[in-house]
Amino acid sequence: MKRIYLKSVIAGAAMLLSTTAANAAIPEHLYMVGPASPSLWVLDVAQEMTNEGEGVFSYVGNLYKGQLQFINEKNWDTGIRYVPEADGSWLTYAMDATIIGEVNSNRFWWVPEFGTWEVKAFFADEGNSVMFTAQRIDDLSPMVVPMGGASGQWDSAFPNPACNIYPQEGTTDVFVWEGTMPAGERNQLKFIAYPTNWWEAEFYLPESVDEGKSYKTVKTGVKYPVKKGTNANGDNLDHYWGFAVEDCAPYRKYRATLNLTDMTIEFAGGEETYVPEQLYMVGTASPSLWNIEDCQEMVNEGNGVFSYHGNLYNGELQFVDARDWGIAIRYVPEASGWHIVNAQTATVIQEINSERKWWVPEYGNWDVEVRFTDEGRSVSVTAERVGDMVPQAIGLGHAIGQWDCQWPTPSAYLQPKEDAENVFVWEGTLTPDLDGSGQDLRRHIKFIAYPKAWDQGCIFYVPESVDHNGNVKTVQVGDKLPLQQTTNGNGPLDWFWGFPAEECTPDKTYRITLNLNDNTVEFTDANGDPTGISDAAADGMKAAFIGDNLVVEGATSAIAVYDIAGRRVAYSTNGELTATGLPKGVYVVQSARNAVKVIK
Repeated sequence: MKRIYLKSVIAGAAMLLSTTAANAAIPEHLYMVGPASPSLWVLDVAQEMTNEGEGVFSYVGNLYKGQLQFINEKNWDTGIRYVPEADGSWLTYAMDATIIGEVNSNRFWWVPEFGTWEVKAFFADEGNSVMFTAQRIDDLSPMVVPMGGASGQWDSAFPNPACNIYPQEGTTDVFVWEGTMPAGERNQLKFIAYPTNWWEAEFYLPESVDEGKSYKTVKTGVKYPVKKGTNANGDNLDHYWGFAVEDCAPYRKYRATLNLTDMTIEFAGGEETYVPEQLYMVGTASPSLWNIEDCQEMVNEGNGVFSYHGNLYNGELQFVDARDWGIAIRYVPEASGWHIVNAQTATVIQEINSERKWWVPEYGNWDVEVRFTDEGRSVSVTAERVGDMVPQAIGLGHAIGQWDCQWPTPSAYLQPKEDAENVFVWEGTLTPDLDGSGQDLRRHIKFIAYPKAWDQGCIFYVPESVDHNGNVKTVQVGDKLPLQQTTNGNGPLDWFWGFPAEECTPDKTYRITLNLNDNTVEFTDANGDPTGISDAAADGMKAAFIGDNLVVEGATSAIAVYDIAGRRVAYSTNGELTATGLPKGVYVVQSARNAVKVIK
């Protein structure tokens, strides 16, 4: 800890208890921090004193009762704090105190009373001497601090200084707050006069609340009476104003005018409307899991209606309007965990950064619809399970670069072949699977049916037998081998098919075909097998989005386009197609001899 002993300058003469002149200097800036400072302990917005020149700094403004430090820079680790040697010295007697300049000091000044204060600091002798003077000159300048769900503040002693509200121009007691009201938190707004402990604070509260509730439900255009509450008077300090759920949305702005002359509050605004252009699904029940960048887009049917028909898993689900967690509005049930089969009876709220989710109770093929009415003021959801899951498979292992059966990325999904819905094909080059000592592990590929925790019923497709390292079936081109379906406690989960390291070279492209009709896995040479799906030399298919249209050319057979859920969204028999109106997402374009992934 760096320490500089200083003595206050009295009658122009400086006395030093100790000196480290090499470290002393007149600071360029001086800030106030601590519970007595307007900025509390928020160093980034620490209250700066005015540099009057020649080592003199001044401040005139509000101070609260509590601890105070002076610091020369906005850095806790390096800032020198000018504090009294006798910790807790009253600021009113600062001119008589011995002052220490310390880094990481735990000493404080004590401000004995709320009010408007005049504080000065005088540095002399190249920074080796300093004196503080302080005088309370008036009551606190008017201010209020918003508390509750709307401001995100609940601690009256340490609210964010950036939230402080000062009187409207031309007044001393009219304060205006602007912001949004969170639908999931009815305790939305109340005010305190200034930061302090709740048992000392003055609260501005509703005169009355709804029966049996902690809030007064309000509407725009109505003036509501305000009462000043304190703990000393036995008032309930946990009462708030709040809007009804249907009046709240992240895009709907409100203005609250608090008038402390006639003790009223009036609300205005809330007229904004919004219907999203896109709607997506995310969560453990969605085909895209929690991958927001690849989240499953719903079909915009027009007139505020969005639909989805495809696989959903047992788990959590949210509807969002953007592929960006920071700005996405989430359309979720007021009661988190509401079963989506009963979604039509739920109250749907709209929140940013919401932790509320829908619950999908069963794996299957689902019809889901989200409907926006009254220009977006009302949102409803309906969902029905219409059948078993559409067949799908996911590759895991060294060839895929994925090992987590519960959280595979959408790029690992294998789409069924057009002419055989239970046949899935992976194709690519292989690299040797070696451990740190160079041992050939060969754990190239296995498959799962759909994402799920390994110990909670995840279905694995693995070899019937192994011959390498106790968990690998060594394979070669031309092999067609039986597979077994296993789950935890019902067979091995960590068995793989794999090629020897010497067969994993960049010039070799392999095709691995999972056939769930006859429960086999077949390994072929993609470069030389004319019956496969992706011989680039024989099939020059090209696929890309040009503007909003997916354009496919150069195929030598019929073409099918699948979305991330395995649904066929476009088809052509002549080797070319132009697909319009596809939502943003990941697609696989497949011909008889090629497969290309494209992203819109």
